[in-house]
Amino acid sequence: MEETFTWLFKEWLKCMFDKAPGCIITDMDGAMRNAIKHVFPNTRHRFCKWHIDRHLVEHVPARRDENSEFSKDYNRWYYKRSRSHSEKELKKLAEKYNINERHWLGKMWELREHWVPAYFRDVFTAGMTSSSRSESINAFFDGFVNQSTTLQEFVVQYDNALVDRRKKEAEEDSRSKASHDVCLSKSTLEEDAAKRYTRAMFEKFELEFKGSIDCWENLVCDDGYVTEYMVGLGNEPEWKWYKVVYDISDGINVSCECAMFETDGILCKHIICITEKNGLAAIPEKYMLNRWTIGARYKVNHLESTSTGDSNKLTAFEKWCITSRLQRVLEEHQRCRTIFKKMTEDLDLWVAECDEPNKDKETIVETSGSQVQSNFLVEGNEIFIRDPNVAKTKGRSKTATRFKSPIEVSQSQPKQRTCKNCGGRGHYTTTCKNMPNELFIEPTEAVDLVRINELYYMHLYDILVY
Repeated sequence: MEETFTWLFKEWLKCMFDKAPGCIITDMDGAMRNAIKHVFPNTRHRFCKWHIDRHLVEHVPARRDENSEFSKDYNRWYYKRSRSHSEKELKKLAEKYNINERHWLGKMWELREHWVPAYFRDVFTAGMTSSSRSESINAFFDGFVNQSTTLQEFVVQYDNALVDRRKKEAEEDSRSKASHDVCLSKSTLEEDAAKRYTRAMFEKFELEFKGSIDCWENLVCDDGYVTEYMVGLGNEPEWKWYKVVYDISDGINVSCECAMFETDGILCKHIICITEKNGLAAIPEKYMLNRWTIGARYKVNHLESTSTGDSNKLTAFEKWCITSRLQRVLEEHQRCRTIFKKMTEDLDLWVAECDEPNKDKETIVETSGSQVQSNFLVEGNEIFIRDPNVAKTKGRSKTATRFKSPIEVSQSQPKQRTCKNCGGRGHYTTTCKNMPNELFIEPTEAVDLVRINELYYMHLYDILVY
């Protein structure tokens, strides 16, 4: 099992141009942990918080009640901000509840560097603490594959799913660039975030900005360049407040004890409160991560890429570099129509030159003495299969005939009338040939009024029914 994970991680590393992740979140599988240590020696490995909580409830029954005394003591230890405080608090927890080396928490403490938050305050995880987000792969393939999809169909549908996802990302980028989020206040800091963040990230920033309005600050010390504050909500005890350091000795450097920027990549409400107090008009560049900005998909600075091997085919990274350069030109010279016109003309000439050699690459095959265009495209030593020719009609020919079933024949025939007199079909009482001529009575004969009424109402019934 460990060999399988090792092979998988090595292949993934090749696809990522040998760029190892800074942090990886998995479950507590031992084989996977050993493979990560072997393939990604410099990567921080974190256990999924959801799996930790599930095993904690299974092994520690006292944790099942969130309002119990053990749960409160556990949370006080688990969310400690520093490693030293976390170790001290755990000793108190172990003495109070008799937690030893045989206890589940005692065994897990040996692996504390993989799951205790105090050991991950310097690791960027983009706000993720659980691997449950990987389950979104089910939604990613929803509508493209199912349990009966073959492997051959999956390869095709995988590409279709990627195209659909990229299309949605492009639409979201277009909305972020074309629209401007409504700010809650007239703060220039908030307005700067609205212009630069994507819509999704600005919503997260707005939550922190709202929280900063309710924050209070207490000045701890000030030596002219470095200022320390204690920041928190006014209705909370001060031991829950966080220390914020505002340093202007070498540029603007702000840090908070909650380490939200270091882990999530976005400023916390405590730092926003202090920056607003000191009158910052915009978010410093070092605290505006490029990955959260509107144009992050195409911004690549001074990247060069060369193909590996003898293949002339461009890699995905090279395509990305070309796209990023074009996007950078459009962003930097969007107000200069002369440069835009020049670039358009040059691109048209370049595309025309590239299309000339491709005209001779299509092969022609002979069938029945006539020439038709083949569905194969030959480029060098490779053969590409193109989409088949579109048929004028689909399905069964409209002029085709077949025998109809008895049910179809009976349903296509019109409903026939039934005569109340003789029981035959296709006529009713007044047109029945077997009807006695009792309505036409000679005047000289005695008239039976009862019989005439019966015949009259029978005739009236047939008219109303049919």
